[in-house]
Amino acid sequence: MPENVEQWWARRQWSKGTAVPYAVGRYRPDWERYPTLVRQYHPDLNHGIVLTQVPPGADVYLLWECDSGHQFIATPAEQRARPGGTRRRSAWCPFCSEAAA
Repeated sequence: MPENVEQWWARRQWSKGTAVPYAVGRYRPDWERYPTLVRQYHPDLNHGIVLTQVPPGADVYLLWECDSGHQFIATPAEQRARPGGTRRRSAWCPFCSEAAA
C-alpha cells in the first residue's frame, strides 16, 4: 500500500540509517525517459524531495502539477503507466484527461 511521501522518506531514513537515503541524481537515468513527469514534479510540493531521489517503482504517493495548474496525487508507477509513450500535454493529468474526453 502506498505511503505519503513524508512517511516513505522517514522509513527509508530509518532503514538505511542516514538522513539522505537516496542522493540527488541517484535515479536521474530512470526518469530521463519521462520529461513530462520531470516537468510536473515539484520538490516544494513533496517535502523537498527531488524526483531523482525517488525510485520509479517506489510505492509512494507524490503530488504532481500539470501545465494547467491542476494538482493531483499519484504514485510513480501510476504516472508511468498512463497511456502512450509520447503523450498529449493533458494526458498525464486526470482532470485534463477527463475534460478532454
